Amino acid sequence: MRADVEAYREQVRSFIAEHGVPMQGEGVRVPRNQDEEKAIRAWLRALYEAGHLGGGWPREWGGRADHLAAHDLVLMEELIRGDAYRPLDQVMLASHAIIGFGSDTQKSELLPRIRAGEHIWCQLFSEPGAGSDLASLRTRAEPDGEEFVVTGQKIWSTDAQWADMGMLLARTDPTVDRHAGITAFVVPMDLPGMEIRPIREMTGYAEFCEVFLDGVRLGREHVLGEVNGGWKVVTSGLASERAFVGANAVQLERMFADLVSLAAAARLADGTTALEHEDVQARIADALTRVEEVTLIVRDTVDRILAGDEHPSDGPVAKLAYTETNVALCDLAMELISSSVSIDDADVEVARRWHHNYLWGRALTISGGASEIMRGLIGRQLLGLPRS
Repeated sequence: MRADVEAYREQVRSFIAEHGVPMQGEGVRVPRNQDEEKAIRAWLRALYEAGHLGGGWPREWGGRADHLAAHDLVLMEELIRGDAYRPLDQVMLASHAIIGFGSDTQKSELLPRIRAGEHIWCQLFSEPGAGSDLASLRTRAEPDGEEFVVTGQKIWSTDAQWADMGMLLARTDPTVDRHAGITAFVVPMDLPGMEIRPIREMTGYAEFCEVFLDGVRLGREHVLGEVNGGWKVVTSGLASERAFVGANAVQLERMFADLVSLAAAARLADGTTALEHEDVQARIADALTRVEEVTLIVRDTVDRILAGDEHPSDGPVAKLAYTETNVALCDLAMELISSSVSIDDADVEVARRWHHNYLWGRALTISGGASEIMRGLIGRQLLGLPRS
C-alpha cells in the first residue's frame, strides 16, 4: 500500500507543477477579483477531471476504482507543498452530505456541477448566538404548505459572497430536543430574501460573511435527508473531513522553514542577523520541538482514522495542537520582524506572509471549535473529567 501511495504522490506533484493555480502571496483563501475566481473554478474542475478530487465518490458519480483513503491526505499535503489552491472545505462537506443523504434528483443535479466547478458552496451553520454550540441555532424554517419559510441570520460563512449554493441548518421543530428539531437544506444563494454582507477582517480581506434570510422560501426538493434529521447530515459531513487534519503538519513544516529563513534575513542594529544569536537559536529549537510534536500527534491521528480506530478526542487534540503551535510560530516571527532594522529584499515577501499569518492565526483557534471548547472535549472524552 505504501508504494501505491507514494506513486500517487508523484502523480499529484507532477499535476500540480504543470496545472496548479498558486495561492496569493499573502496566503488569502478567497479570490480578489473575477479573474481569480474563474481561475480557481477551472483549477477545481481540473482536479476533479484528473480524479484527484472526488476519487472516493461512488463510481457512477466519477469516483476512481483505485482510490485509497490515504490519497485524500496526500492530495492536501501536496497542494500545500506546491502552494496551490486547496479545495474548499464547504464543497467537500456538501458533496459528502449529498452522496450520503441526497435524493437521486439532488445527486444528478448537484454532483456534476460540483465536479465542473460550476457550484461553489458555503456553510450556513453558525449564528451570532450559536457558534461552537451549533445545536442552539435559532434560524427558523416554518412549514407553509409544501414549502418552508426561512427566517434568521448566519455568520462566519466563508466564501458566501461568491458561492452558488449553501448548505443550511435551520430549526423546523422547536418543541423537541434541540438536536432533533433541525433540518438540513441545499439553498441556491440567489433566492429572494437572501442578503449577503462580507465582513472585512483585520487582514484587509473579507473571507467571512453575514447572511440574512428574510422569508426565503424553500421547497421539499431543497431538504437534504429527512425533515428534523439535519443533525445526522451535518455531523456525518464534518466527520468526512477529519483525515485532512494531516495536512496541518505539512503547513507547520512550511511555516518553520519560513521562520528560519526570516531569522537569517532579519538584521539587527549591530549588523548581525537574528539567527546568529544563541537566544534566538534556542527559541527556534523550541519551535522545532513543538512542530515535531504536532507532526507526531497528527500522524498518529491520521493512522487511526485510516484504520477505522479513531478515538473521539483525536480530532480535538490534533486541532488544538496545530492551532496553538501556529500562534506560537507567528508570535516568534513577529518578534523577529519588530526587533530587526532591516530585512533582506529577497525575504520581504516572507515577512509580508508572516504579517498575514499573525493576524489570521487567532481565527484558527476559533474556527472549527474554539481552543477552550477543544480543551473541554479533551478533558471529558480523553481524561474522563467532569463537566464542572
